[in-house]
Amino acid sequence: MPVSERIDRNDALRELGAMAAERRDQAHMSLEDVYDRTRIRLEYLRGIEAGNYDGFPEPVYVKGFVRTYLRLIGAEDLLDDFMAQLNRIQPRNQEPAANILGNATAGPRGFKPASHFWLFLVLLIALVGTGGYVWYAWSSGSINNLSVFNIDSWRWPNVNQAQEPTAASKDVAVKTSADVPVAVPVSKDAVPEKPKPKPKPYLSIQARNDVWMGVTIGDKSVFSRTLKAGGVVSWDLTAPARVRFGRPDMANVTLNGKDLGQANSKGSKKSETYIYRPDGTWEKVK
Repeated sequence: MPVSERIDRNDALRELGAMAAERRDQAHMSLEDVYDRTRIRLEYLRGIEAGNYDGFPEPVYVKGFVRTYLRLIGAEDLLDDFMAQLNRIQPRNQEPAANILGNATAGPRGFKPASHFWLFLVLLIALVGTGGYVWYAWSSGSINNLSVFNIDSWRWPNVNQAQEPTAASKDVAVKTSADVPVAVPVSKDAVPEKPKPKPKPYLSIQARNDVWMGVTIGDKSVFSRTLKAGGVVSWDLTAPARVRFGRPDMANVTLNGKDLGQANSKGSKKSETYIYRPDGTWEKVK
């Protein structure tokens, strides 16, 4: 890509990132709030807002991060512009596969192809060393339950009978698949992984157009004013939320990450009240 085009692309991404950061501030959300909702790493979120994509994974993952981020902050109108610039980022070039014989693909510049003689010698030494170890282990009785391939019957018969476990082998769990014994070491110090904490329940509301709302969580009033078109507000649900909409058809609701769409999808223009609970259930108050 020419240098001039690369500079134009970087300038465009920095400008778009600044616009997205401004929209996030208008939604009263911090980068930590976005991380809690999306689990996108903070360094990636900072990179998106700074227009710096160094250290990001492949472009297909970058586009997914940007799409999720813009949707949460209510800035999906910027998505097409972001995608147009991100499509100009070239995927990482992969190095050509190495050829161990040095006669098919040229090696990196500055290195001479390896001699076939030395490659053969290294392989021969490795083969002899492996054979010597197997012979030593067999003669010293270190190998038990050795299976021999039977060419005539094309199967793996088990030569020795199953042996009783000894005191030295009580910490080894032995599993068999068909006739082939497989020893699986069991770690005595294995620590079970801690279960990941469940994401906190939350309520997010985006204004399709100017809409007045009164929001009470538990016994505390947290919002009572007009939310401008495109604005987004969200709260952690520590208790059921009671929301009164002046125009329920002008507000999109997201509960615990699930998009519920318009509060009233039938286009009601009358004031209505809804209850949204931390367990993800909701209902209209009659």
